[in-house]
Amino acid sequence: MRKTIVALSMGIALIMLFTSMASAIYAQAQGRVIIFDMEATIDAGVEDLLSRVVSSAPMDTKAIIIILNTNGGYLNPTEKIVDLILRSPIRVIVYIPVGGRAFSAGAYIALSSDTLVMSPGSVIGSAEPRSIGGTESDPKVVNAMASWISSLASSRGRNETAARLMVIENMDYTAEEAVENNIADYLVSSLSELLEAEGLNDYSINMVGMDIRSSLLSILSDPFVVGLLIDIAALLILIEIFHPTFIGGVGAGVAFVLALLGLGLVGTDATAVALLLLGIVSILMEIKVGHGGPAVIGSFLIAFGTILLYRQEYFIWTFNYTSFLVGGLTLIVIMTGIIGLYLHKIREVLKRKKSILDIDVLIGREGIVKSRIEPAKPGVVLVMSDYWTAVADEVIEEGEKVVIVAVEGLKLRVKKAR
Repeated sequence: MRKTIVALSMGIALIMLFTSMASAIYAQAQGRVIIFDMEATIDAGVEDLLSRVVSSAPMDTKAIIIILNTNGGYLNPTEKIVDLILRSPIRVIVYIPVGGRAFSAGAYIALSSDTLVMSPGSVIGSAEPRSIGGTESDPKVVNAMASWISSLASSRGRNETAARLMVIENMDYTAEEAVENNIADYLVSSLSELLEAEGLNDYSINMVGMDIRSSLLSILSDPFVVGLLIDIAALLILIEIFHPTFIGGVGAGVAFVLALLGLGLVGTDATAVALLLLGIVSILMEIKVGHGGPAVIGSFLIAFGTILLYRQEYFIWTFNYTSFLVGGLTLIVIMTGIIGLYLHKIREVLKRKKSILDIDVLIGREGIVKSRIEPAKPGVVLVMSDYWTAVADEVIEEGEKVVIVAVEGLKLRVKKAR
């Protein structure tokens, strides 16, 4: 009987071992491909999203495919995206679809990829840096960018001269010319053809697009929005100086913090924390103001800060993260609304309660005469650790106890305590 149990146990253990090994091999064989849609202006939102995708990519990820179609973008996020691609432990493939463009910032991103694939009808080039106003850049800036794009091409075994011409002479290359000049690796007519050519068509596909956080960052990094936020902050500060309301001060702080975020002077997480703190301050102001406005503004700021602070990690959730995010924000708004209402009620109670500075609270209290009181001559009484001028309709000697019966201006009318 004992031998049978031992044999059965060993059999079960072997089955479990083989099952786990088979599951591991199957999971490893499965793998996945992340397809990142970068058909947009290259800005802080796009950079933030790609950073989260790369950092949270599962271990079984075989490749990250960036579908690139852009007329350009801003230098700072472009530099960060290029650094992400160069340092990525996962192979990065840039695919420019039919009719797609990789102009300006897009050219630097495309050349930094491990593999650059283009479709007929697509084009790459025109990478000379320009200021936001559209004027030509300083020659030193142009030379620096030309050297950078040449270095990127060299690091990936591509044509340095052809890459440099994209900056120096704003050279453009069609898909066929890019392959011929060793800028692109090869041509495909569709994404499915690319997957087949790279041997990735048997893996699971994860499509990634802009989410709430990255969309907000894209809006806030727009130069027009940044300028508008600075103007709003300045206007609210002036209003607060001439007509203090506290709400204007909070609004100016929010606009200024968001402008700093758009300028790239503060990080997203720091901005989120600042908004959360401003939201808490606004809710606490409800005690002083009491008309519900600060509580509503505070709820909005806390929800906004939570969106920026919420760093959605792709591929690790097994449930609908959109529902999770919306539900979480709804809960935050409800809770902050309840807190705001509670603070409003506290304020009403405090308003009904007499202040210790209201001398009417002295009526009915006892005091001690410190200076003789006569009907025609006021004296001094000690009440609640303070000395007060007191009058009476009778003579009250020093040291006697009195009761305050009325307050007449800053004088107390008293009578002898019985």
